Amino acid sequence: MRLLHAFCALLFFINSACAEEFSIEEENLTAVPKAVANTISAQKKFEFPECSFKGKLAHIADSDKPSDYIVTTARACGWGAAAGPIWIVAKINGSYKVVLQTTAYATEIRKDKDHGLHQLVTTSGTAGHASYTRWAFTGKNYKPQENYVFLPDDEKLCNAHKDICPF
Repeated sequence: MRLLHAFCALLFFINSACAEEFSIEEENLTAVPKAVANTISAQKKFEFPECSFKGKLAHIADSDKPSDYIVTTARACGWGAAAGPIWIVAKINGSYKVVLQTTAYATEIRKDKDHGLHQLVTTSGTAGHASYTRWAFTGKNYKPQENYVFLPDDEKLCNAHKDICPF
């Protein structure tokens, strides 16, 4: 777990101009509005009907007041060893919409934007691997632009991506 925290800290340090960060273990996460929870639960392939949600307001789109949410499940419901479900819920044209559902430990909102929403980076890992995914908004939802799984003994991949490889 310590390696995971160091990996996430490294990624957050790399992009210090980043507006916001999120971790599934943050202590300041609170229950999300009912409209946000209902939007998540209404998805076709929703896998966590027994779980409640917690999250925080975020600036996924540039606005004076944040109106978007980064959400995970409360009480580690549905979490794996070092990752849990994460939803990005954006307020688009006055309605909430899930624009990304993934499994990760942390999310970083980057300064770069595509189709009006900021790019995102999700990370997770254990002592044996670390994953990094950079997401771009397509106008409808987020799609991966870069995706790497780093292993401690994969020197070639780490050397090619020294700026994000934690090993």
